[in-house]
Amino acid sequence: MEERTVFLVRNVASKMFGGGEIYQLELAEELKKAGFSPVVVTNSRELLDRAKKSGFKTLVPPYSERQNWSGWRNVLLPKYFVFQKRLERWYKKEIEKFKPVVVNIQSRDDMIAGTLAAKKHGVKVLWTDHADFKNWVLWNVNSRFKNAIGKKIIELSSDTDKVIFVSERIEEETRKLIAPKKLQNSVVICNGVEDELDKYRVVNAEPMSFVFIGRVVREKGMEELIDAFREVITKYPEATLNIYGDGDISYFKELGLGCKNICFKGVTKEPLRALAENQVFVLPSHMEGLSLSLLDAAMMGKKIIATDVGGNNEVIKDKETGLIVPAKNADKLAEAMIWMLENKKEAEKMAKNARKRYEENFDFDKIFEEKMLPLYNRGKEKK
Repeated sequence: MEERTVFLVRNVASKMFGGGEIYQLELAEELKKAGFSPVVVTNSRELLDRAKKSGFKTLVPPYSERQNWSGWRNVLLPKYFVFQKRLERWYKKEIEKFKPVVVNIQSRDDMIAGTLAAKKHGVKVLWTDHADFKNWVLWNVNSRFKNAIGKKIIELSSDTDKVIFVSERIEEETRKLIAPKKLQNSVVICNGVEDELDKYRVVNAEPMSFVFIGRVVREKGMEELIDAFREVITKYPEATLNIYGDGDISYFKELGLGCKNICFKGVTKEPLRALAENQVFVLPSHMEGLSLSLLDAAMMGKKIIATDVGGNNEVIKDKETGLIVPAKNADKLAEAMIWMLENKKEAEKMAKNARKRYEENFDFDKIFEEKMLPLYNRGKEKK
């Protein structure tokens, strides 16, 4: 059978590794099962290491360390577009070498260079947005003298075969942000995770335990989480908070100083085991796409608290599949955490409902087979 190569492009900073990067590995596995040969294209060291360990080919493209081109930095834009020419030449060379049938681009700079190079070679182009558009890439595109890069991306969207949003809310918020401009060829295909619950059914959760899994940084709501947990232990001193991930660890350890019930566990290679060992998953983010950790928690049938941002409320229906709280509000977060400890029967019912919602809407095997695979398989779409 003819080898069908697919480029999965998530070209981010070398230290970056989060949900958008994990997504590449899950997508690569699905593509491999469907008979494709995925090539992971990135500068993320962790993603490169994991991809290689999983047996996938990898490529390291040129990367621009400068990502902020606003304000006075606009005078440097000619330098940026010189970089784009260099990146386009790199893509041209690698496309000629590997002859991919699809290039799936999921990072801003590569949406320009990668699309131009792929289209010159008649290669299908997919873009996948993990909330980058609404959170920074397309800010101020309607201002005449701002965000020339965003304007170019909107223009190039007409040359894509599909622009994929990972949640309905993200698509809606992006559309409002850039109106009256439009991204062409868009479709919503929600994130998903594979069903691995059976592997962890025998693991017992620690009583009165809360867990966070993700990047340990301010925008993930770490300050509010620590402040909220301090309130929780004034009433339930035996409660514990386990924080998994890398980031500004020293800062948040100092913030939680004196609270022995907060444990910083570092990066885990087994996030599902971490979920299984705890009772309540908390996602206090200020911004999100459609969090894979949140989907994992729903898949595992955990009690869940999440903020009302991004795609969170597509997974969590307040008081039905978990609790939704306002972002940047430690008091409301503390109330929700205490509620989970005091209303076990109702909380357990929500956890079962979260599992059911996962089965119906976020099983990645089903999503890939029904919605994504046809995009990779079918021929070039007519404009």
